[in-house]
Amino acid sequence: MPNASPTILEDLIARVAKGDRRAFDTLYDTTSAGLNALCLSVLRDRGAAEDVLEQVYVGIWEQAGRFPGSGLSPMAWLATMARDKAMERATPAAPPTGGPALDGIDMVRAAYLHGIGMAGLAQSQGLPAEAVRLELHDGLARINPLADGGPDDMLAAEMALGLADRRATDPALAERMRDWQEHLSRFAGDLTPVMAPARARQRIRESLGHGKAPLSVDPLEPASRWRGTGGVLAVVLLIGGAAWYFLTR
Repeated sequence: MPNASPTILEDLIARVAKGDRRAFDTLYDTTSAGLNALCLSVLRDRGAAEDVLEQVYVGIWEQAGRFPGSGLSPMAWLATMARDKAMERATPAAPPTGGPALDGIDMVRAAYLHGIGMAGLAQSQGLPAEAVRLELHDGLARINPLADGGPDDMLAAEMALGLADRRATDPALAERMRDWQEHLSRFAGDLTPVMAPARARQRIRESLGHGKAPLSVDPLEPASRWRGTGGVLAVVLLIGGAAWYFLTR
């Protein structure tokens, strides 16, 4: 994931929320390889990952104004958006049976990075679903030492992993889920960044209706008086006037 500091990413997202396409360009360059790697990890298909990455950045452009109220750090917000979109597109993973035994943290990592559900983990480990749940909860408690390990806390963690229904009406439970999203997003940093193909950027521009103008052009920036035909004519007249002055002296 990117080396940019949270402060820099916060500033970029704030500028994107104001329609700054130059900031959007920088944010894409800084984060797209990491988010693409996460999409690939969940989907295991480059074409599908590219489609989801496009949806993610369109969502970032449209929802950047909601970031301050998310309660998440910049990278957790971005990673959560990317993983959620990938999980919506994913088909249930079919992990091999008889694979290496996983401890609780490995199970959490597999669930987060590869979208493997409780049934898939149970199948791969040859264990009853309840035994897998207990091992998973042990791993979650080790990831977040501040977790109280109670039923609500573990439910919030499962919601963050997509293993339980997220439609939480209890504000306290929703807040716990966000806390887990913050902790779990760190697994995305374990992935090797994968550059998205160049066409991905173009597809995002087209989806946003940015036309042929480069993303690095800020629409909020006043047009320079030297741009366009009028600007060129002004330069020509200026040069011609200077030449006439020196020739007639």
